[in-house]
Amino acid sequence: MDSCTQKRSVRWLVGICMVLVLLACGAAAAAEDESGGEPLPILRFGTTARVWGMGNAGVAAARGVEGLYYNPAALAYVVRPELSISHSRLGEASDLNFAAAALPITDRGSLGAGLLLLSSAGIPRTPDDIDKPPAGTFDYIQAVAYIGTGMEIAKGCSAGLTVKGIFGELDEEQCRGYSLEGGLRQQVNEVLTIGFLARDVIGEMNWSTGRVEELPTQFLGGATLSLLDGNLLVSGQTDPEFKDWGVGAEYNIGGYLQLRGGYVEDSITAGAGLGFGHIQLDYTWTGRESGGTHRVSFGVRF
Repeated sequence: MDSCTQKRSVRWLVGICMVLVLLACGAAAAAEDESGGEPLPILRFGTTARVWGMGNAGVAAARGVEGLYYNPAALAYVVRPELSISHSRLGEASDLNFAAAALPITDRGSLGAGLLLLSSAGIPRTPDDIDKPPAGTFDYIQAVAYIGTGMEIAKGCSAGLTVKGIFGELDEEQCRGYSLEGGLRQQVNEVLTIGFLARDVIGEMNWSTGRVEELPTQFLGGATLSLLDGNLLVSGQTDPEFKDWGVGAEYNIGGYLQLRGGYVEDSITAGAGLGFGHIQLDYTWTGRESGGTHRVSFGVRF
């Protein structure tokens, strides 16, 4: 057997092992409910307009610094410094902002750091007597600080780890917490890439009231198909119980314009991207019964 055939065999073997790991972890997770309490909403909202345009299915589709949120294994393929800034308007009074940067540290990996901030100002304080007018207002703030790394551990196979610090303030209560998550990604061949994310494997929240909550662990598996000479990317992801799933696609026109569409959480997503050299601008609209959500992102590679 020549060296090229041996390399192909090893890659296929790694891919098969990855699939088996995904199935085994998925079966184990499906056998029991999510551990811990309810997740903080900010930990499940998603970030960049590009991935949201594809049904928020980023476990296998996220690129570069996007992996800091969606799958840290994607950080393995950062070849130059990257910066990403995203803004979303959630409802009438809530804003979600995300800023992240990644820096290559070797030819097989990088480090990333970011901050995700959810804020709502002027929320009416509900009085004990519902017949009385609101007793003033208060602000709601949640922030998550990310530090992550991704490394290529074999040809086409990468792994990553993210540590998160969580901070929050709700009226007169404050919370502090942390969590740890890890991801894997395998390029099986030129068409198929698969990914796996174990989100909040270890983590807890400590409230100023003395209450301590464990964060629920979430397992996600995803895959992408690269078609039409790489111009069409089809992506999907789900948890073992098919409660948190999304599908979407991205079509690249001329290397400058990207058109996207997807479906997630009973919502349709649609968006577009425009690239100018090392600069990328993205927009996505998410349609819901309660109204649409607009997301914009700006990215640059230095």
